[in-house]
Amino acid sequence: MAETAKVDVYHDTLPPEQISEELAPVIAELGLENNCRELVEQGWTVVERAASMEFNDRLREKIIELSGAAADTEGGGANMLLAKDPVFVEAVLNEKLLALAEFSVGRGFLISQVAASVRPKGAASIGLHADHNWLPAPFPVHNMLLTGCWVCDEYTKAGGSTLVIPGSNKLHRHPDADEVKEKPDAIAIECAAGSVVLWDGNVWHANWPRTTEGQRVVCHITYTRLMMRTVEDYRAHADDLVAEHGDKMAQLLGQQDFLEGPRGADYSKLIQTFNNAKR
Repeated sequence: MAETAKVDVYHDTLPPEQISEELAPVIAELGLENNCRELVEQGWTVVERAASMEFNDRLREKIIELSGAAADTEGGGANMLLAKDPVFVEAVLNEKLLALAEFSVGRGFLISQVAASVRPKGAASIGLHADHNWLPAPFPVHNMLLTGCWVCDEYTKAGGSTLVIPGSNKLHRHPDADEVKEKPDAIAIECAAGSVVLWDGNVWHANWPRTTEGQRVVCHITYTRLMMRTVEDYRAHADDLVAEHGDKMAQLLGQQDFLEGPRGADYSKLIQTFNNAKR
């Protein structure tokens, strides 16, 4: 029997604002110190020129193809993209995103979702929310989710850029109905094409309605802390177990929520999932 290599045991936990000694040289080499500071202080940051414009153009072209939004006036979306084209693997494995993900959601983090959206002129705003939407409040001190929006087109308010509520990252709760309606003190995140906008799971955000011609094309990448999954994987047995034991078994095996869908998020179960997490 092969011997198991000795591994040091950590007896402490780093505070959310501290960069580990192993990660610090990587953060410094990539010039991401300010991005880490912004994630701690405001809950969001922008990585400019995350990759070449040649890569950005390839990413945009593939999103348009997979979303079916060929005309400038069309909208659309796509999910499960990591399995659909190598360009999304390149995006997910971008060294700057990986370094910031380790800082924000810890070493050993997982990929949770790779999706895309295409919003044409007239596209409405999505509702204000925090990405910790399937966690009850108060949210944990340590962040659980880091979302990155790869900005394939210039981000402007009129163009439908991301809307954020300054200071919401410090509240560790969901917005209430009035806050969702009023979006108090909302600002627009504006940046050049080829940037990646990242925010943690606490930040209240939405998007501004698009009022300009053309399309806003974005790749949405979500990384998650490693503890956000089960110890045992029953997917190979799930259908038989549910057929024999019914709805409660379906709930226990995750078939009544929108997470980890084999074909991507099942948005017909979205509200039920969010509501269940708050009760």
